[in-house]
Amino acid sequence: MEFQGLIDALRQPDPPKEVALEVLRRSREPVLALRLFQAASEIRDRVLGRTLWWSAGISAMMPCKIEPRCTYCTFFTVKSFPMEELVASVKAVEAMGIRHLHLSGGSCLGGYDNEMAEMINAIRDASDMNVEVNLGPSFSRQGVQRFKQMGVRSVTSSLEVFNPEVFARVKPGDSLEARKRLIEVCQDEGMSVRSMILVGLGESEADRIDHLYWLKQFPRLRHLRFSRFMPYPGTEAVGQPRCSPWEVSRLVAVARLLMPSVDLGLAAGNSHEDIPLWYAAGGGNQLLGASISLRQGKTKAKPPAGEDVVPVTERIELVSRMGLIRQFVQGLGRDIGSELPPDDWH
Repeated sequence: MEFQGLIDALRQPDPPKEVALEVLRRSREPVLALRLFQAASEIRDRVLGRTLWWSAGISAMMPCKIEPRCTYCTFFTVKSFPMEELVASVKAVEAMGIRHLHLSGGSCLGGYDNEMAEMINAIRDASDMNVEVNLGPSFSRQGVQRFKQMGVRSVTSSLEVFNPEVFARVKPGDSLEARKRLIEVCQDEGMSVRSMILVGLGESEADRIDHLYWLKQFPRLRHLRFSRFMPYPGTEAVGQPRCSPWEVSRLVAVARLLMPSVDLGLAAGNSHEDIPLWYAAGGGNQLLGASISLRQGKTKAKPPAGEDVVPVTERIELVSRMGLIRQFVQGLGRDIGSELPPDDWH
């Protein structure tokens, strides 16, 4: 079939998986990828609009109790984020004009319901910030029900890689089935879902399409992020090839045709330099403008131009990349607004 015919077929309700895989494979050719990107961007502009919006994140919320650790991860911590400084951190994010906050970091197959609820309560007592939570497969059905009552905007369960053999190899202490089950629980409970695909762990293009098709069955999926594999120093993944941004952008474009109303974002492993290609491929509207982290006694080099480091307390700092990102977005002829999409935007 001619490539435009494949794109048109992929835009129909419930397209065959074989069509999506053929589009992904043939889009390796740049001239065909540009046609795919155009179709994906037109859908994004029509369904989600052209205005982007800011989000921020606090990482290392809980100790990671996954053993053995994931072979590529450097983001784990052995301590909880200090409760006495959580509110100050939220206030620092608010002062940047950001109204959306993502709490992440640390997983426990035994559960983190109570610990996360305590942190959400502390935030709620001081702020009406929109909050999302991401602690891997750490939440029970009762925890999801509780978070929904507390007004949590969404719960994240990142499958990362859908091939069970690859998952077991790179995440030997984790559970793919537990992560899938949390998405199913959120769907059952009417809780919005956020997930992530890590591209370049050794999965095939067919695995990536299987991953998208499994996720697209959940109407409560509201945000899907794409991470570009990075063999971070100090991990077992050192020596493995860095994932190309071309791989990520093509998958984003196919996902846009399959999931017109899902906000397709960027995750760890990407940088501000990936924004133009991601956006051209039909990426979403959310931009991570700032992050909160523990200093942990480290002395950092002078931040790059456009990046600001703001001390929050003696132990906590806010890193803002808003200026840097705004420069790249302006080059796309786009605006960054202050309004968030509605909770019922589906």
